Amino acid sequence: MAILTDNAGKSQFHLFDLPDGPLPPEGTFAATVIDIVDKFGVERRKFEKPDEMEKVDLTAFLFGFRDEDGNAHKIDSRPMRISGNEKSALFAFLKSMLGKSPKMGWDYVELKGHKCLVTVEHNTKGDRTYATIAAVSPIPAGFGQAPAAAAPQAKPKPQPAPAPVVAPVADDDEEIPF
Repeated sequence: MAILTDNAGKSQFHLFDLPDGPLPPEGTFAATVIDIVDKFGVERRKFEKPDEMEKVDLTAFLFGFRDEDGNAHKIDSRPMRISGNEKSALFAFLKSMLGKSPKMGWDYVELKGHKCLVTVEHNTKGDRTYATIAAVSPIPAGFGQAPAAAAPQAKPKPQPAPAPVVAPVADDDEEIPF
């Protein structure tokens, strides 16, 4: 039997200080990357050895979106180690957001203002409920755009009936195949 447990007592922290307010609703929303923050030399517990500390460079993304009622919400990603390794959380996050692998050497801060889909889920720990990002993905082509209205077409004017065509009389009895 596999039981999911908390990560060795590690506390979840955020790189953005979001004010307490209404919890963002669950669901998938078209969102905009509002900000990206990098913190260097952050001390945290080692993943393999939770009793030891390590210094790491972290990044996080802040998204903004409006719910169905037009209320504005902000939600941030969890902090991710700055790493271009294809197995890293940051690489997977960027690949999911872009729909393709990011290029090495690319400055992902260019994503400020980028639009994507964000799926928000609620998690309960103790007596508190938290909103977290469950998934990000690119916005599909044509998503959120009204279908193009067909250009009004003028009614065709009645055309006079064409004159009857008289078949030419052939000199020989052979049929023409075309």
